[in-house]
Amino acid sequence: MSFISPILATTGNEVRGHAVVVKILQTAFACYGMPRNVEEFQNPDGRYIVTFDGSIDGSLIQIAILVTENAAGKVESIRLFARPWPVVKLFRQFMERNLRPDPIPDAIWDLPATHA
Repeated sequence: MSFISPILATTGNEVRGHAVVVKILQTAFACYGMPRNVEEFQNPDGRYIVTFDGSIDGSLIQIAILVTENAAGKVESIRLFARPWPVVKLFRQFMERNLRPDPIPDAIWDLPATHA
């Protein structure tokens, strides 16, 4: 199983493994609480999207998770999308404090420099 997220500097499937993904999801729920306004959209090809709202320091965060299953019906990948950026930044900071360097190595937290 792989985990792909905008809060990590990944280009592919660098974050892998059931135990690592479970730790990431547990840490995320600790940050934004139990999801609210949950919706699920299924595609017959084994992909589905779950959308929900959370809260970080009183600010709304909206999350969509694309889940892909293999032919056996087991989760193959989880890809996370989130907004708005100022709250996603708070989310990233929380996750980094709680997951770096174990189980997520330092290099995966180092986002590329931007020229803003």
